[in-house]
Amino acid sequence: MLAVLALGIAAATIVGLRGAQDRILSDARERRAGEAAVEAAGAALADAQLGFLASLHEETSGARRLPSRAELDAFVADGLVVARVRAAADALAIANAGGAITDLSISVASRAIEIDLALGGHRQRASIDSRCCRP
Repeated sequence: MLAVLALGIAAATIVGLRGAQDRILSDARERRAGEAAVEAAGAALADAQLGFLASLHEETSGARRLPSRAELDAFVADGLVVARVRAAADALAIANAGGAITDLSISVASRAIEIDLALGGHRQRASIDSRCCRP
């Protein structure tokens, strides 16, 4: 009878340890997928930013110019830019077994454009240097 009780305790312990191991591995996978997602989002945003900056020219001379704060705010709020950034983040998150991202925000800071996204219980952040701003 004592052997059966010891066997039952051992089985319960093994099941508990397996559950904990699965949670730890799932958390690590989710974190890795989030890191990949924010990197992909940053790359997609940097590509879009290059195109945006290349399109800015002085009206009189035609020379390239820095964007104004209002132009940067409009750029990060552009639906197409946000959709492309989200698609890149989702694709890499899913490829890394993390599922789709649940939240994405893009904002303009004093010297950078910042990306903040959530995947599962983790938040990931990245920033891209931004030469800003003209008056």
